[in-house]
Amino acid sequence: MLLEAIAAHAKEHPDRIAYQNQKEKLSYRQLWERAAALSVWLKKESGPVMIFGEKEIGMPISFLACLMAARPYLPVDPGQAIKRIEQIYRQSGAKTILTCGEYLAAEKLGAIFLGERYSEYHESGEISLPDNPLRDAYWLFTSGSTGTPKGVRISLAALENFVEWMLSIPAIAKCGQGITVNQSQFSFDLSVADLWPCFAAGATVWALKREEQQDLTVLYRALQQSSAVRLTCTPSFIRLCLCDEMFSQQLMPQLKTIFLCGESLPSRTVETLHERFPQLSIINAYGPTEAACAVCAVEVQERSGTLPVGEVKSAASKLLILDEDKVPLPDGTPGEIAIVGKSVGNGYVGAFQGGFGTFAGERLYCTGDKGMIRDGLLWYLGRIDRQIKYKGYRIEPGEIEAALLCWKEINAAAVLPIQKAGEVRGLAAIVEWNGKELPLSECKQRLISAIPSYMLPKRWIAVEKMPMNERGKCDFHALERMLQE
Repeated sequence: MLLEAIAAHAKEHPDRIAYQNQKEKLSYRQLWERAAALSVWLKKESGPVMIFGEKEIGMPISFLACLMAARPYLPVDPGQAIKRIEQIYRQSGAKTILTCGEYLAAEKLGAIFLGERYSEYHESGEISLPDNPLRDAYWLFTSGSTGTPKGVRISLAALENFVEWMLSIPAIAKCGQGITVNQSQFSFDLSVADLWPCFAAGATVWALKREEQQDLTVLYRALQQSSAVRLTCTPSFIRLCLCDEMFSQQLMPQLKTIFLCGESLPSRTVETLHERFPQLSIINAYGPTEAACAVCAVEVQERSGTLPVGEVKSAASKLLILDEDKVPLPDGTPGEIAIVGKSVGNGYVGAFQGGFGTFAGERLYCTGDKGMIRDGLLWYLGRIDRQIKYKGYRIEPGEIEAALLCWKEINAAAVLPIQKAGEVRGLAAIVEWNGKELPLSECKQRLISAIPSYMLPKRWIAVEKMPMNERGKCDFHALERMLQE
């Protein structure tokens, strides 16, 4: 379905722009022909293809070529530490390494520059496409709880199921063949929501390079030049955009939809977006890397408190809430969010089982996320594995963070344990204020009306900007280091 759709666009609209970045443009004809050329060479071997790059046009070409050659693509952010890249290389067992640019880590691993392979395709006629939908389409490595990267294997069937679901969302469908801004690196699964739905619909991806996201003036100029109808990003990124009132409908008059995923979305952010973009559709989505990017979504309006993360009936796969014995719980009861069906990936690279399993004969993934289904909506309540034991109580930091994010005076907040000699001595609230910092006494008074007293933070730290990691999410490791200083 996906490959056939891209082939059709290349034939019917060959000169339409499929992908562009700061300096380069790639038409659908160029995308298909160059990927076809590369796929012939890739078919000579098997296994994953490790691909170094940021936002070069070679990235989507190589991804498509891997799908044509029935080899999973493994995007690698060259900005990562070389030690981590070497860990990924060893775990993946990749025999083929490509690079779209000059990167030290790529050179160290003997990567082949991608441009050298375009001219090797000399066959005539149609490319024969593989027909096994259960094969791995891509591998992505995420952070592991043990400190070792964890590789996730996603099948072509799961990817195509995601694309079909994504394009069925009314707010996405109305964007048609317009331009979508890509914010995240390709080594982060949110990029899947930019690339493949756009290519399937014959739309255009406008990719933001890393340096364009580090300066607001440069970022705003790029967003204005994009003429985008859709923006896909994390809540942390959109909060960055909202730092200046210039980010408004005047800057992006054609913007119709924002698709937000990857972390909790504060209601205050939604309120500000509606103030700046009165006609904007704001989609709050949920899904882990292990289930092809996202599995459910809901259009959110201005409201106080916690926001839902998706509609259950329109989800890409079945959603369940399980107890500790993996037994489904009734609506309104908190438990672990589980996903059953086509969205679930093929497991992890190697022997690690993790949350993968089966349920009633279908693939199952237990997310480790705490949640609840109520009124036909899914509500995210934090990570189970971030639970803190303090004075005999089990505390979920996400609950405290959600309470703080309801305040209009706060842009972002994170709650971490204060530890000494391996013992939790209290909680710390790290806050990015929206203007003047509130007195500590008022903070405590507000919180005590929302949470139990034993959950009140002992220490409060104000930061100018909440740190973000390479995936565009809150960098909890950086915050932990801050607490130790």
